[in-house]
Amino acid sequence: MHFDLAHAAVIVVALIVTNLALKSSGVINEESKHQWNWKVFLAYFVVVFIINLVWPI
Repeated sequence: MHFDLAHAAVIVVALIVTNLALKSSGVINEESKHQWNWKVFLAYFVVVFIINLVWPI
């Protein structure tokens, strides 16, 4: 059980870092912050996919 919680915590931290990187690079700006964006979806998907390849549940 504690491995699942650690896995979830690592994914949350990775998604927060990804979100900050997307904001700093200009992919997420104030006008399009609450709109659907395929670039953001793809970035989140790739991050979670890579973490799950390295650390499967």
